[in-house]
Amino acid sequence: MSDKIKLSKEEVLHLAKLAGLTLTEAEIEKNSAQLAETIDYIQNLDELKTDGVAPTNSVVDLSNVTFEDGTKNTRGLTQVEATANGKNVKENAFAVDRMM
Repeated sequence: MSDKIKLSKEEVLHLAKLAGLTLTEAEIEKNSAQLAETIDYIQNLDELKTDGVAPTNSVVDLSNVTFEDGTKNTRGLTQVEATANGKNVKENAFAVDRMM
């Protein structure tokens, strides 16, 4: 493994700006150490042997889940079917307690 990463104050402030954060001096020091640790951990991936592994963006076998215009969606549920097993249903909708 290579030397540990050290992020400068300017780099931490730049990242904070991108994230819309305002940091105190203590937070800059803390985040500098934590970000460096995170980068160091992620660099472990460079040690993996990935020759012959195809790039992927998903580990599950998904196919197109849309359907052509004009065809009937047979996978969807009606409102009655969707609420059929609900504990508290009123007028084909889930009824919940008032939130505010």
